[in-house]
Amino acid sequence: MVQTRAAAKRLEPGDVQSNDGGMPHDTTRAVERGTGRVPSPAKKRRRDGADSESSKKTGQQCQLNLDVLFLLAAYVHPLDLLNLARTCKSLRELLMDKSSTFVWRAARRQVKGLPDCPVDLTEPEYANLLFYARCHGCGKYAKKILWKMRRRYCPACRDERLCHFSSCPEVIRLRNVLAAEQLTKGHEVTVWVEKEQADSFIREYNCSSDKERFLRDKQNQYDAIHQHARACIYWQRFQVLPEHRRDVEKRRGARAQSIIERLKQHGYEPEIAYFGVYTFQQCHKPFFKTAKPLTDKEWARMWPEWLETMTKFRSQRLDKTIHQPRRNVLVSEYVTYLASPLPDSLAFDLLPHVTHLNHFPPFRDVIYASAETQMGVKPFESAFAKLPALVAEWRKQLDVELAELVTIPSHLSSSDQAVSLSSATPMESSQKATDKLHLACAVFDTGSSVLFTHSDVFSSSMRHRTMDHGEDDSQMSFRSRFGIKALEQAPYIVHACGMDPNVATAEDMDRRNARLKCLACKNLCITWRDALYHAFHSHQYTSPRWQIISDEYIDEIEAAELPVKKELPVVWMRCLLCLPSVGDAKLKLDITSHLVSQSWHGKRCRYTRCALHVCGHGQTLYCGRDG
Repeated sequence: MVQTRAAAKRLEPGDVQSNDGGMPHDTTRAVERGTGRVPSPAKKRRRDGADSESSKKTGQQCQLNLDVLFLLAAYVHPLDLLNLARTCKSLRELLMDKSSTFVWRAARRQVKGLPDCPVDLTEPEYANLLFYARCHGCGKYAKKILWKMRRRYCPACRDERLCHFSSCPEVIRLRNVLAAEQLTKGHEVTVWVEKEQADSFIREYNCSSDKERFLRDKQNQYDAIHQHARACIYWQRFQVLPEHRRDVEKRRGARAQSIIERLKQHGYEPEIAYFGVYTFQQCHKPFFKTAKPLTDKEWARMWPEWLETMTKFRSQRLDKTIHQPRRNVLVSEYVTYLASPLPDSLAFDLLPHVTHLNHFPPFRDVIYASAETQMGVKPFESAFAKLPALVAEWRKQLDVELAELVTIPSHLSSSDQAVSLSSATPMESSQKATDKLHLACAVFDTGSSVLFTHSDVFSSSMRHRTMDHGEDDSQMSFRSRFGIKALEQAPYIVHACGMDPNVATAEDMDRRNARLKCLACKNLCITWRDALYHAFHSHQYTSPRWQIISDEYIDEIEAAELPVKKELPVVWMRCLLCLPSVGDAKLKLDITSHLVSQSWHGKRCRYTRCALHVCGHGQTLYCGRDG
């Protein structure tokens, strides 16, 4: 029976084991004394010369078959050769020896396009600089190579070991004698040099007997380093693409192709052809960034996001390729429809803007019909026939929303003679909403230099809106859709004339024929209409106060007012030969072009007078044979 070492060490008190059993005599004596403790066996002594023989044996192993070792080393990457040299002392001494330079040179030639080793570096130093991404100061990871300095530094060591070029002595700043690097620190690009190289240069320069020759040698060395650094930068930028990176790009391309093929299988090939693959890669970068093959399980997980994305892109494609061309046809037909000869009696006083036609079902059905639907020569002809019957309810709602813009502060009364705008508080009128549009304070601004009443305000709004895209503005506010806002100072001007803004109409104000004085401008004495324009142009962002002139001075004021014919400012005019619509107001030059472009307008103007309504001034101009 074989006895283990653990079992051999367990001895009972009184038992004695002879030296033949493996225990020394002193152990037996200790047990006999009753201590019950077995001491550890004595360590074996090394024989003299054992270490040297072991190292010699290792050295002999490295020296064996050197031809085979060098032949294999010449076919490895320089980084693998560096790692091999760091495995043991004997290999390090062997590969770092100057006689092994040919091995490093052969390994370096395995790297395509790599510049030759510079004269200021050895082959191992060159390989370490190129392929070992560790800081030369602390050993931490450092990706950036300072090619001119022949160094790799981490950010902390760069701050510690580099100094600003402008802080160097004049001999370094004025002569190209020291390697300098441009580095970005924060948001500033500055030039840096290594402190150690600068100090070494200054010491050598001070000790040199022939300083000019020393500087020429340093300049030649600088030129050689600079030229080699440019070659290395070009190699790093355009030729360093490891095999594994190319493999990763290849697998990413295969994954992207798999995603695109699955999208095509779901019927989204037209969207991919229209927008391009790159557009979808930018929408879902994480799906394309990984290099793992696409599996059915992963596709099922990402499909909901793709479905939402592709639905949006399909809507955009249809809008640009199908719906927008149909809207362009609608614009063309609408222009012709508006310029058609007026019927004997109109069932409406206003037609919608062209961008609002798609809110009406007949037009919307034609625009958003399927792509396979064949459009005739005039696809909207039947829809225009139904338009007069559709605009009645739309027109009523328009007046209601316009009236909501007119707010009259509740504290205004005819008793006060001067009221500040800053104390205004909106109130709900007890009268019918649309009745407020007939009040004198119902004056509106559409973004031009003219104020409009409710009868002309829609003609001058939305003049610049086009149908370049079919966004739905039904959820937008009335003010945002039409660009209309009420003049907030109007109720205060009516109130300053001694009239109640809640009931006073424009006719009432004209009969009142009051004169107002602006307390901010002091020297003005104007009518209530001029006061509206004065507040609109001069006090749009302030709170003017008004004071009424006593009626006993009205006769003197009217007599003093010169009967000068006032020219109308820049005005907007509307052609009364066309059907009225939102945004149909035009400037003088545009209205002239309009009359010329419409052939039947030209015939009408030769024989009769053409009526032009001046928006915002309530005037009608006529032009005929005599202009």
